[in-house]
Amino acid sequence: MKKKLLIILFLLLTTVSFAQNDTTRLAKISRNRYAVALVPSAARNIYGIAIGPVGSEAICNLSHTRYSHGLNLQIPGQGFLQVFYIKIHNFEEQSLTPESDSLAAYDTLPMRAVHNGLMLSPFGTFTPKVNGASLSLFMSLGQTVNGVSINALWNLYDKINGLTIGAVNTVGKVKGVQIGIVNKTANLQGAQFGLWNKNQKRSLPFINWNFKKDEKRKLKEDDVF
Repeated sequence: MKKKLLIILFLLLTTVSFAQNDTTRLAKISRNRYAVALVPSAARNIYGIAIGPVGSEAICNLSHTRYSHGLNLQIPGQGFLQVFYIKIHNFEEQSLTPESDSLAAYDTLPMRAVHNGLMLSPFGTFTPKVNGASLSLFMSLGQTVNGVSINALWNLYDKINGLTIGAVNTVGKVKGVQIGIVNKTANLQGAQFGLWNKNQKRSLPFINWNFKKDEKRKLKEDDVF
């Protein structure tokens, strides 16, 4: 009996020791970085320039959000990965409630990464949230942009509050302006300029608009609050 108790005690002490080591290691690697830092990184905050092949959202096994404040430079970037996500979106069937993030399935709360400032990438980004500007020569995908998203080929987002420019702009909810060859959204509060523009009200060439808040969405928001 004593031998069994000693074995159990040893296992408990070993488990506690490993847990403490993991906690200490996580605390060390998640410390804030300043001036210049390499990404992907587990750092909670990067102040200054974050530079690397992909963003910190590529690290998916951490429970805290990673923030970058300043310039986020991703070379080549993760934009080429989003071609696998284009066909999964059907904005006509997307619910118009505030909780309906069709891209939320690829991420869990809290968000993996939030970028405050300017993001630059040749191939584009694949990130949950941008507060500022995201620029690339290819494609970018994410949940929310508060600011500007300019991608030469494709913008694919759940929500954009601001301006989106690209050959194709496919966004679930837009509060602002879309400029491109093809513009598509299930919920527009603003204007679209392109060869073909589609929103919840109508489909038109050249110019399309809707400045009123969607009544269906308003009703559901009133029900929630």
